[in-house]
Amino acid sequence: MDSLRTEVEQFPLDATPDLDPTTYTGPYQLTGAASSISGSWLGQSATSTGASDEIVLQSLEHFEPSAEFKEDAALLQDPSFQPPPGLEDLNIDDPIYVPPSNCDQSLPEPELGVSLVAEFLVDFNTVFSLYRPKEIAEHIRICYEGRSDGTALAWASAYVVLGIAHRARAQSNIATPMDNELADFYLYRTIPAISGLLMAPPSLPLVQCLLGLAILTRTSSNSQPSGVFISTALRIAQHLAYEDGDGEVPDPTRDVEQERRVFWCAFVLSTEDSIFSNAPTTHRKEDIRAPFPDEDPPDSLGSVAAAEGDLKVNLFALLIRLALIQSEAIEKVLSVSARSSDLDEAAHTVLARLGAWRDNELFRRDPDQLMQLLYRSDLIHVLSVEASYFATVFRVHAFLALSKNPLVNPFSADVLAIIAAQKEHGAFKDAERLLTHLTLIPHGDIGICWMIKLPVIAAFTTVLSHHLHSPSNTLTSKTMHEYSRILTTLQNMAEKSQDLELLRARDLCMILFSKVETRLQVKRLDAQVSPSSIGSH
Repeated sequence: MDSLRTEVEQFPLDATPDLDPTTYTGPYQLTGAASSISGSWLGQSATSTGASDEIVLQSLEHFEPSAEFKEDAALLQDPSFQPPPGLEDLNIDDPIYVPPSNCDQSLPEPELGVSLVAEFLVDFNTVFSLYRPKEIAEHIRICYEGRSDGTALAWASAYVVLGIAHRARAQSNIATPMDNELADFYLYRTIPAISGLLMAPPSLPLVQCLLGLAILTRTSSNSQPSGVFISTALRIAQHLAYEDGDGEVPDPTRDVEQERRVFWCAFVLSTEDSIFSNAPTTHRKEDIRAPFPDEDPPDSLGSVAAAEGDLKVNLFALLIRLALIQSEAIEKVLSVSARSSDLDEAAHTVLARLGAWRDNELFRRDPDQLMQLLYRSDLIHVLSVEASYFATVFRVHAFLALSKNPLVNPFSADVLAIIAAQKEHGAFKDAERLLTHLTLIPHGDIGICWMIKLPVIAAFTTVLSHHLHSPSNTLTSKTMHEYSRILTTLQNMAEKSQDLELLRARDLCMILFSKVETRLQVKRLDAQVSPSSIGSH
């Protein structure tokens, strides 16, 4: 817990946005898969769920905050929370009273609230099933009614859902610049409640809130604290997922199925974070006792389906299988303890498992086909899985190429420069596919780009380095134009975050891109100045 509190204290809250959610100027209508949802709280289910998970919410148009609701805001400003230096203006190190209007202003207009909850459920929760749709929608309704229990957990959960919804909307075709700003607004509104969350008893809502906070942080320009949120949530989740079946009388009020589903959410995020960060895993594969979730659950959560046609894949199940392979890679190949084993054999076994994992209906289709079949939100989920898969393949190939040293982080700028100088790149094909997938969606200062920036930089380095060392350079002007857009995005992200490592990685990508571009220009000039044309003069 001390590490989590330390991480939170280092969070750059000096940039807290001064926003009023009620001034949001973007459209309230739903798009994509969410467009079929009713505009009232008494609408249809946000996913293809059974009757048990329909969103049963009443209209909020006439709700007025109660007196109890107006007192809830002070509880979000926990007196025991110690802010980082330079935040004296927040005054949260002393007991203070927060005006009731501050809490009112943190909730959007009811009509927008309906739209945001629906987008959260359809664009995010459908694949990454953090909540039962009915339960989280009911919780938001209670917050609007003013009947929250007033705990830090209750309000932090509401803010996290609204923040993720704005992140999802920022990636849609109705995005406004204010969406990302409001997502950050809800993130910053949640951070002061961390100490209150740490004091809360272990529970499913606590795990869900911490994971939601991690996702909201991972998709921001400062993703560093997300790993600690994830590891804390996983430790709580594994306790909840395992405490049944030990001879105790089962608690009829517990949702064991959802507890296990959330455990797998935490495991997926934790394992992927270890792949990205070169850090040990929080939970070993061999210690997992939670059963694998149903691949075809009655509520259809976890699946992506084509807008037209019969393509339907449980992406959440694919994510779990990938995480299990990633865990095996970390434990048997990339860990210090694995040095005594046959590392070449273990690495090639992992690569073979990754190849078998990829052989499924979804990934047998090329990115252009997927773009025609899937909604944009589902396409972004698939891109995230592609990035996680590539990061694993890249790490194993880099491990084999760099003296099998598990302490080397191949995502660092210095190591990427070493990899770029090599003539062979085992992950080239997967890197090329990842970049192709990225070029098909709008990208820039949006959540998915922040979340997958490390694998994208590694893929960019791999592809450009391959073409520098390849005698038959097949890059076209169109592809280079698309790659220039990716490079521009990396430049903008580096400048916004001012992260030193990201700035150095950007510089490496710019150098490689310039070299490839120069070589292509020389090649075109050589083709124009042929021997026959010289002889004619």
